[in-house]
Amino acid sequence: MTEIKPIPVVVGTAGHIDHGKSALVEALCGEHPDRWAEEKERGITLDLGYAQLAWDDGLEVGFVDVPGHERLVRKMVAGATGMGAALLVVACDDGVMPQTREHFEVLKVMGVRRGLVVLNKVDLVDIETVNLVREEVMEMIAGTPWGECQLIPASAKTGEGLDEVRTAIRELVEGVTAKDESNQIFRLPVQRSFALHGAGTVATGVSVAGVLAEGEKVMVLPGNKITRVRRIQVHGREAGCAFPGFRTALNLPDFRPADCPRGSVLVPPNGLEAGSLLRAAITFLPGSPHLKSGSLVHVLAGTAAVPAQLFLPPERPEEGPYLADLELSASVALAAGDRLLIRRPSPARNLASGRFLGFAVRRLKSKDEIERSALSELLMSLEDPVALAAALLGWLAKPCHLGELASKLGRTEEGVLSALESARSIDLVQNLDDGRWIAIQGADAAGEQIRIALEGFKESCPHRTAIPVEVLRARLGQETFDVVSEMEASGLAELGLIRQAGKSWELADVEIPENIAREGDVLLEFLTTSGLSPGGVKELADQCQVSEDRILVLLEYLNDQKEILSPGKGIWFATCNVENLRDAVVEQLGRDGVDIPALRDRFSTTRKFMMPL
Repeated sequence: MTEIKPIPVVVGTAGHIDHGKSALVEALCGEHPDRWAEEKERGITLDLGYAQLAWDDGLEVGFVDVPGHERLVRKMVAGATGMGAALLVVACDDGVMPQTREHFEVLKVMGVRRGLVVLNKVDLVDIETVNLVREEVMEMIAGTPWGECQLIPASAKTGEGLDEVRTAIRELVEGVTAKDESNQIFRLPVQRSFALHGAGTVATGVSVAGVLAEGEKVMVLPGNKITRVRRIQVHGREAGCAFPGFRTALNLPDFRPADCPRGSVLVPPNGLEAGSLLRAAITFLPGSPHLKSGSLVHVLAGTAAVPAQLFLPPERPEEGPYLADLELSASVALAAGDRLLIRRPSPARNLASGRFLGFAVRRLKSKDEIERSALSELLMSLEDPVALAAALLGWLAKPCHLGELASKLGRTEEGVLSALESARSIDLVQNLDDGRWIAIQGADAAGEQIRIALEGFKESCPHRTAIPVEVLRARLGQETFDVVSEMEASGLAELGLIRQAGKSWELADVEIPENIAREGDVLLEFLTTSGLSPGGVKELADQCQVSEDRILVLLEYLNDQKEILSPGKGIWFATCNVENLRDAVVEQLGRDGVDIPALRDRFSTTRKFMMPL
């Protein structure tokens, strides 16, 4: 018996309703892909169908047959997930129809760049009609990656041309260049799931990346439920492992079908992220209507189809891609670079293609120019793992652990580490002492923000020699402040900032105005001679013969110099006097314990000042 050798390429059908896609698959494979009685009775495909084509030498390729009805385009996109090539079917008695164009558009959007066109039902027309349909198809595919594909006249009913189609399919799938999936986690977008008596739930789909072995655990997203995989089938036969590019079925004993519906994704535990606010790069399709920000759309991603709002930037270039937000009604699981199709729900039509960049916690604002620049860099790096790892860190603008980056990229930690090491060798990223990584570009951008923030603070507060941490955080924003807080002391010093314990960080190279220094000396002398009974702001202002506002300025200056300190409540003491009190307390503790009345008498002060101290 010839050994069966499945090819890791799934071929999908595409085309207008009733153009003979399912009949063609049956004629080629010997089995009808329609699974439901209603489909067979009505003669149209309502859901995804499956079959496989085998040659005499054992080579085998899987088919996904998709519905042609315009209302079922979302199921067509679900079928396109994982396709390596496609069979575009055009009936010669109809020619190119609306769903022919729509399906071809979907194939392009979803990145299916290889295929062939079958001019079906040649038995119903004459040769002149066949040639007219051929010209119509060639006009449609001109200027696209399909421009040089084969167009083969055939008849699923009479068998004419089917040998040529089989030969062309073999040449097509053998010519598909396998992607390097070695560093990607296992991912199976679920196309359907069902309960199998005595076994539990079975989830099926086309594995798009990575390898999974029987006995390993998978997690469903969204949902985060985990189970161990009991059995794996590929093309309907038992297999010990699942590999990318094959029609795959996983037996999930701890799941119900409702736990992993169409649209969910099966991955290793913590291997991927799910969310409902998407940053994406959007390109409108030719002829698409102009949309307002906030328009209602449907987002088709993997096997998921989710209602959403599309939020557009205030200024849009004539041609995409441009950055936008998609706020979904439900969470989806995606990795950076995944393809999206944006559709108008009513009247239904394809609007735009998209590339997913990352999940967010808030929508982009017009002032977020730094983030937009980082997202543009991320978009340009999607096909380069090394540049992508660095660009992702640049967008996140904070130090990240390896696992966090891996889950955003849908890659193994080993693969991401290798990319980061390569990025570090060309000075794109750096590794922190605690094992986290940060983009040098992000650190540079943070450094520029620090300079701007410090210059603004010095200009508004020329009397200060330290900046309160809370003021610095407010001026930088939390994300940039997180980067700054992780910078090495030498890097901060170059920016004119010295990290120190307490609520303020010291400013380097500050020149205090002479009048501030002079008036500060007068105030310090008064506070020193006042001991532990200094008086309030009004008394200090009267004593120094300046305004109360001026006293507040001088107090900030002396506090930065650590010459004074405050226990709160608007009370200030000379540091030397508090240190004398501290020494006295330590002395008492060495004998019989603290005696507050004795301390009060010794320092000639009152309960008002002693208790806060």
